[in-house]
Amino acid sequence: MPKSRGRKPKRMKPQLKGRVDPARQVWGENEPWIRAMMMADEAEANGDAAAALDIMDAFATGPDGKPFWRPWRAKCLAQIAMLGPIRPGWVISRWICIQAMQSLAQGKRDASRRALQLAVELRGGVAALPGVDATDAQARITDHDWVYRQLFLYELGGLEHFVRDGASSVLLAGADSIRGWSSTPMGSFQLVDSTPSTVTWLELGTDRERTVPNIGSGCLVQVGEHAIGRIVPTEDGSMFEACPLIVSGEIARQIAGQPAEWIDILRRDRTSSIETDPGPASHPNTLLSDVPTVVWQLAILEGSRPTSSADEWALSCARTILDVAAREVADPIAGRPDGEVDRWSCLGAALLEPYVFGSLSEVVRPSDRATLEQLSLLLAEPAAAVCRDAAEELFDAA
Repeated sequence: MPKSRGRKPKRMKPQLKGRVDPARQVWGENEPWIRAMMMADEAEANGDAAAALDIMDAFATGPDGKPFWRPWRAKCLAQIAMLGPIRPGWVISRWICIQAMQSLAQGKRDASRRALQLAVELRGGVAALPGVDATDAQARITDHDWVYRQLFLYELGGLEHFVRDGASSVLLAGADSIRGWSSTPMGSFQLVDSTPSTVTWLELGTDRERTVPNIGSGCLVQVGEHAIGRIVPTEDGSMFEACPLIVSGEIARQIAGQPAEWIDILRRDRTSSIETDPGPASHPNTLLSDVPTVVWQLAILEGSRPTSSADEWALSCARTILDVAAREVADPIAGRPDGEVDRWSCLGAALLEPYVFGSLSEVVRPSDRATLEQLSLLLAEPAAAVCRDAAEELFDAA
């Protein structure tokens, strides 16, 4: 397995150096954490996930005594550090999209405000937003709303701006075709079929089939159902840049005919387009897989909840996942039952969880080698590479 799994976070608090400026009078006691945010952003923009994690570890608790960082951000960084050299280039491209979303650059604030306005309107206005207060409600939109993400990154230029002015040359060098992503138009698709490693969609606008890696982008979509999203280029073919949005067939056909007008089409028919999406219109902040954590846990762990320490829970999860995988690889060509989620993408997502990945060495049995080797031939990357490396390291070193 990638050697980065054993990385020991530095516990010494980084020194937040910088000249004294007027902003300090505004920041007050929050200054160390604000500077930590800036340093973490800079480390990410430089492509250094480990350094960003060290900063987050050192400032894990905010001035109010609560966890300071978004859990999904820490998870994404841990996954990047975990994979090390075996990560595909598209992982870095997706990381760049995530960074563009969280960037505080002055030139992107108008775009953020406009995207927020349209996303809130599509959800029925401010009064319809979930959240404990106005700040929380807005954060839920900017962090999780599918429409906000698409508008901000693509229609309003947030991704292009970050690639041009925010990302370092080191970060861009590791990405896969990222400069072609920002110009990719919205598309309409109908799910045709899936295998353990691929998913085939019919692109309504061109009437041609598009095959993408099975990383969970269609795990909640049934054959014949429709979705909208952006299939972007990669060195090995193409993939969804993020999980697509489930819509009705009528809306999908309208957008196929007028892809540039997708937001206006959704605004004209909010109910039929958005209510089919759990959330609604939410997107998980995922990097390596588009399967929401709760989905793979329900599918693989059958809804069991932690009843012991975090370490014991991780070991239990890893063992259960290997047992389920052994049953699945015994009949890999079995079709996906109607109404069920795609279990192959769920297995891939589960194996890419840092706490599961880190527990494999403690729970493997001799019979698991064949299971991991078969998974490495069946699953999409990077789950396939994780299984391949695990089989080699855990058993060849024994």
